[in-house]
Amino acid sequence: MFKNLRTVGTSIVDTLAFSPAAVTLAVLLTCFFLIQRVALGVDLVDGYSFGALLTQCFGLHAPLLAKGFFWQVVTYLFLHGSWLHLALNLLTVLLFGAGLEMEIGGRRFWTVFLVGGAIGGLGWVMCDAMQPALAAAFPGVAQALGLRTQPGVYGTCIGASGGVFALIGVYAALFPRRETVVLVLVFPVRMRARTLAVFLGLATIIEAVLLRSQIAYTAHLAGGFAGYFYGLALLRRRVFFRVA
Repeated sequence: MFKNLRTVGTSIVDTLAFSPAAVTLAVLLTCFFLIQRVALGVDLVDGYSFGALLTQCFGLHAPLLAKGFFWQVVTYLFLHGSWLHLALNLLTVLLFGAGLEMEIGGRRFWTVFLVGGAIGGLGWVMCDAMQPALAAAFPGVAQALGLRTQPGVYGTCIGASGGVFALIGVYAALFPRRETVVLVLVFPVRMRARTLAVFLGLATIIEAVLLRSQIAYTAHLAGGFAGYFYGLALLRRRVFFRVA
């Protein structure tokens, strides 16, 4: 058992050693989250912290995006709402994204994460803006899905999940039959990459319908689809080999 653990540990270390982009991304996500935590503890005015201002300026918020805060489609990826939120994305980047980087190279890794994440964020913005109109047209569906009914009220999206799902989508497109190991609850389950992508997509839809939480499910799905189609484009061009 201990020999197997040492082998797994060595394999992970070797993978990270050849995945500088994934490691750099993980460090950046952690550093920005620490900045958020410090800023949240410093008041700008009574009842409003520097952390809230940071989230408003660099999170993804439709009215500000429309007024020229164009950087938000990328910067929202580097902000997180909690340690658990950060940890889940770091785990995927370091264990899944690092393996993908070894296959497609660092430049394409960054392209997938940033562009896929931006597309995921824009998909969320569109759905967020459409919620009141959908709620008015389909009140029963709106109630079942917990859609927002008030016009003129917009949410703010933060988190790297749109880019992370894009990484998973590319991997599923390039290596659909390659086996991966994922944790379902606390149990390791082995499944093929394409099966994993379908499983995560269905789980996201089911969770969105049943839980009605504040998670930006649309960003996950849009990012995943963006990554998958980018992977298919690489396959057609036969250029999914490693580059600098």
